[in-house]
Amino acid sequence: RASGPLSGRREQVARTLREFVDANEDARASPNLRDERRDELGGITSLLTDGDLPGDQDLALLALKTLKILSRKEDNRRRFGRELCRAVVRLALTHPRASHAITAEGANVVLNACYEKENVEYVLECGGVEPLVRRVADTGETLRCRSAAAGAVQSVCFQAAGRCRVRDCDGVAALVALMKELDRLSNVTDDDERVMCRARVVGALHNVSADDDAIRLIRACDGVPHLVRLLSDDDDGVCGSAAGATQNVSRERASRALFRRGGAVHALTELLARGRDPATQARAAGALLNILGPDLDDGHDGASREKARENEGDDRNEGDDRIEDRPGTGDAKENFETKTNAGSNEDARRALRGSRSSGSGRPPAEGSERRALGRLLSSAVALTAVWDGLFETQPTFDPKVSA
Repeated sequence: RASGPLSGRREQVARTLREFVDANEDARASPNLRDERRDELGGITSLLTDGDLPGDQDLALLALKTLKILSRKEDNRRRFGRELCRAVVRLALTHPRASHAITAEGANVVLNACYEKENVEYVLECGGVEPLVRRVADTGETLRCRSAAAGAVQSVCFQAAGRCRVRDCDGVAALVALMKELDRLSNVTDDDERVMCRARVVGALHNVSADDDAIRLIRACDGVPHLVRLLSDDDDGVCGSAAGATQNVSRERASRALFRRGGAVHALTELLARGRDPATQARAAGALLNILGPDLDDGHDGASREKARENEGDDRNEGDDRIEDRPGTGDAKENFETKTNAGSNEDARRALRGSRSSGSGRPPAEGSERRALGRLLSSAVALTAVWDGLFETQPTFDPKVSA
């Protein structure tokens, strides 16, 4: 299951690792993942901390692939420890001779390992976030490498300390830039790598947007229009993460105005009415509450609504409905079954016509359209309440959509 030290055993070690990787690289058919016996990590730790390993790129790549496979198991992730995290960062992310392939596999290890809070702390301690952000931003890197780095950033950003570090080393700007780059390629036929990269980037933005300062950076980098476009993406995971990011970012008044003008209301209502995934519906509902809620207060007269519009540039955030993603294809954790009001989808469809007017920045219409929007928001409240209750526990690792 694991190798011994490198010295004097190179060919034997390489053969053992290659056989293990060939048998287990596909998580859906991995015998190791189904085996409940505890894995021995001492050998792989000795190999990754061997001073000669960086000079053997082929063996280093096999070692990282092996650790990636082992890190799909929670028990193994919990036993990583500071030494192993430091070894991965040094070998794959900060070593000057690390190849693109080694960097990508190292980022995949970080992606999996950082499902555990302790490993996020170790990665932060040894300076692993900054090189990940540099890989995301580097247009000279392969898309596979940038995708893996974005997935690792997404995983790190599930913890508050990780979000702060990513924000402080210009990670938000790097993620938005890559999102724009992928958006420009949207007219090109998507391959699996591009779809995965897009899902991880928007998932990382979803997680980092739980931080108030990151929200302002997303707006300042012109990320809002691209989030709106991703609400209509063909991939369900991308839509769900985009809805979550929209819910978080729309807590800020200035961003809320941009979402309205950019057509987010229509896209969110369509997403809510589609009804394929309760988690995505709940996020769309929460975003609609943030974007439309102030205009639906019957206690506001025309003057107060106008005053509210004048204050849209205020950077203060409202509410505390921030939500986060686990990495993978963007939503590795949502496996909950949620029962919602059977009439909610129909209410959303009836409200669609009325809600479109708010996308232009005008107050919603009176009468039947207001009542339809009221029903939509009632459904939204119910969905959001259900999801908030479900999400009080730590999301579980899903190896099918992780590294």
